[in-house]
Amino acid sequence: MDKIQKKAKIFWNNLDQKKRIILIAAVALFIFIIIYSVATLIFRSGKIETTVKFAPYKSTITLNDAKISNNTTIWLEPGTYNLKVEFEHFESLERQITIDKDHHYIVGILNSSDEQGVEYYNKHKEEFAETEGIVGRFLNEEGLAIKKKYPILNYLPINNSLYSIGYDYTDEMVPIISVKTQPKYLDAAVAKLKTLKNVDLTAYQINFTPANPFAIYNDITADEPLNVIKKAFKDIDSYYILEGQYIGGEYFTTQIYTYDYDSDLSFAHYRALLHKDGDKWKLVSAPQPLLTTENTPNTEKSILDSANSF
Repeated sequence: MDKIQKKAKIFWNNLDQKKRIILIAAVALFIFIIIYSVATLIFRSGKIETTVKFAPYKSTITLNDAKISNNTTIWLEPGTYNLKVEFEHFESLERQITIDKDHHYIVGILNSSDEQGVEYYNKHKEEFAETEGIVGRFLNEEGLAIKKKYPILNYLPINNSLYSIGYDYTDEMVPIISVKTQPKYLDAAVAKLKTLKNVDLTAYQINFTPANPFAIYNDITADEPLNVIKKAFKDIDSYYILEGQYIGGEYFTTQIYTYDYDSDLSFAHYRALLHKDGDKWKLVSAPQPLLTTENTPNTEKSILDSANSF
């Protein structure tokens, strides 16, 4: 260490005043860069790099009433924010947004509200054209991310002469699957859903049309599963119950369906799932064309899969 200090002292003494100043400035700059880099890493830790681009670029943008810069990139904590965008002569925008690894942008275009807004648009068309391109790119990224998260969307919509299977979104961008058909074709639509590869049907909210004839039932218990079903739907005429099967001793599943004697036609099959509590059986929920975590809550996926495959 003494030899190093001695060499450093000799090196320093051999420098003239100008070189000493340059060396000190270089060391100070290096230290500043290190401190800045560390501070930046700490500041950005756990945050999402977010693109902010709203046309017009002079718009005032606030998140949770805190103003942020437009036409730039910022770093935000992941979470939900109240977004507000305003600019005179344009319609204001206010909505709730989510920032996460799949939603890392605040982009959009305000619509002009009067002739002065139209005049501004005509003078700044490049802003709006650039923003339109950004919006399209991010919407495409978002669509791919949603389809990766919800694989069923890769197959929908499905439309034919027997049924249609489509979807819509909740405010949280969670898809709701809708199946529309006639009672006599509902089984065919369910069979089609079961052919979709790499799709966990139990994970979705699936709404079926026509209405479920077994949606309302008497919530009773009985010693035998089939007796539960007979008593639960005693007010419904002309329906059949299949023999059914036990699942692991604590569950029982079967299918029930209505029947049209006049036309000798059986309608859609509905899967019933029962659970044994002590020495009594009861319905877990209303029978459904497909059992999911939405319509049959608090039930393990393996049980739902077994019932759906019956």
